[in-house]
Amino acid sequence: MTLSRANFDAIVAHALENRDAESCGILAGRDGKVVAVHRARNVAETPRTRFQMDPMDIMNITDAIDTDGQELFGFYHSHTHTQAYPSPTDVADWPARWYPDAYCLICSLMEEDRPTIRAFKISEDGKITEEPVEAE
Repeated sequence: MTLSRANFDAIVAHALENRDAESCGILAGRDGKVVAVHRARNVAETPRTRFQMDPMDIMNITDAIDTDGQELFGFYHSHTHTQAYPSPTDVADWPARWYPDAYCLICSLMEEDRPTIRAFKISEDGKITEEPVEAE
C-alpha cells in the first residue's frame, strides 16, 4: 500500500491531536494508492482504548468518496499506548463482511517521538496479514 507523505503525516497529526483517545477515519483510494484521508469522530464509550466511528460520519464520507469517483480503500485508527497491531477487539469489530478488501491502518503513539503506521488485511475469519506501507 502506498501513502503520500502528506497523507501519512495527516494520519499521524490526527492521532497526535488527542493522545487520550483513539483517532479514526476512512481512506479513499484510486489505482492502489491512498488519495485522501477523511477524519471521523470516535464515539466509543471508552475512546482511550476503543474506536467506533460516528455512523453519520461514515455515511457522509462514503458518499463523498463515491461522488469523487474514488473507492473505499481502508480504515485507520490510532493506538495511543500500544503497538501498531490489531487488538482482539479490532479483529472482532473489523467489517470484513462488508469491506473484504479494505486495509486496516494503525498508527501507534507508543513512542510519541516516532509514531508508527502499519497496514493489515483482516479476513472475516480473523486472519491478520500485514501489508507493507510505503510513504512517498
